[in-house]
Amino acid sequence: MKLFRVALACIAAAAWPAQAQKACSKADAAAAEKAIDRVVSYGQLHKAFKDFAHCDSGPVEDLYTDAILRLMVEWKNVETVVWDMQKDPEYKAFVHRHLLSPAAKDDRSSVHSRAKLSCPPLQDAFCGELVELLKPVQ
Repeated sequence: MKLFRVALACIAAAAWPAQAQKACSKADAAAAEKAIDRVVSYGQLHKAFKDFAHCDSGPVEDLYTDAILRLMVEWKNVETVVWDMQKDPEYKAFVHRHLLSPAAKDDRSSVHSRAKLSCPPLQDAFCGELVELLKPVQ
């Protein structure tokens, strides 16, 4: 299990350089914070990722984690995030990285149990991957 998480972290780190090349200005960080604060759907989250992934550190990173957890704990319209993650591997790595963030620790078990017990039809692969990713460490 731990090896799976390490491998995923390596994949996420390898996918990240494309977004990290652009510098995050103070104006970008402020705009990112506003945009992420307004995220109430997976579509808005994906747009905020596309627009401001280059600002994913510090306070913006924490806001992204909070937004992802808000949506994943609510567990509505999961098919949308599945579709976006299938089309965009960098986005998938971004979501997984935030789910594994120390800041996500308190809500990780909620997302794990929703993926395990309430998987939407035809999303078994996605749910299985989340269950494995978020499996509690013994």
